[in-house]
Amino acid sequence: MQLQDWQQIKLQDVPPSPWKNGGGTTQALVCWPNSTEWIFRMSVARIDSDGPFSEFKGVSRWFAVLQGEGVALQFPEKRVVLGAKDPVIQFSGNAPCHCCLTNGPTLDFNLMVQGISATMTRINRSNFIQNFRAGTTLAIFMVEEGGQCVLNEQSYALDNASLYWVTLKQDVQIALKDMHVLLIQMECSA
Repeated sequence: MQLQDWQQIKLQDVPPSPWKNGGGTTQALVCWPNSTEWIFRMSVARIDSDGPFSEFKGVSRWFAVLQGEGVALQFPEKRVVLGAKDPVIQFSGNAPCHCCLTNGPTLDFNLMVQGISATMTRINRSNFIQNFRAGTTLAIFMVEEGGQCVLNEQSYALDNASLYWVTLKQDVQIALKDMHVLLIQMECSA
C-alpha cells in the first residue's frame, strides 16, 4: 500500500454549492457510489448564518469545526458547543438541530453514512498508530499542514485541506505523526 493507491480530493478544486436557505455553502468531496443515492458522503460546509441543519432521515452524521470561532448546536435533548480543536460530534440525521455561530462564519467537515458502520475522530498533533484490515474504507482529511503519515513504514507528507480515501485491498498499518487530521473509518464495499 502506497499513497498513490489513495484518491485525493483537494478542497480548492471543488466548487461550492449555495444552500437553498442562503445560510452557507457546501463542497461535496465524495458521494459514494453516486451523488443521489449515496452510502457515504463527505463534505466541507461554510456556515455564514444561524439556522437549522437539513434533516436526513436514516442517516448517521459526524460534524467537526475546521476553522472559525465555533458553533453551538441545539438538539431537542442537549446543547453542544464546538470549536476548531474540539472532538467530533456524532448525531442522528433524524434529530432536529439548530446551529448558532459563536462569532462569525465557520468552515466545517461533515460525514454522513447510511446502512454502514463508521467512525470519525479528530487527531490533533498526537501520535497515532493502528492496524486496519482489508475491506475497510479509510479517509484522512488534513485540517492543518505538517507532520507525517506513515503507511507500512513508508513516510508521506499530505497536502493541507485535502481528503485522501481508499478501500483497503490488504491489511495496513497507519501511523500519524504530529498531524492535525480527521480520520474516518467505514465498513462497506467501495
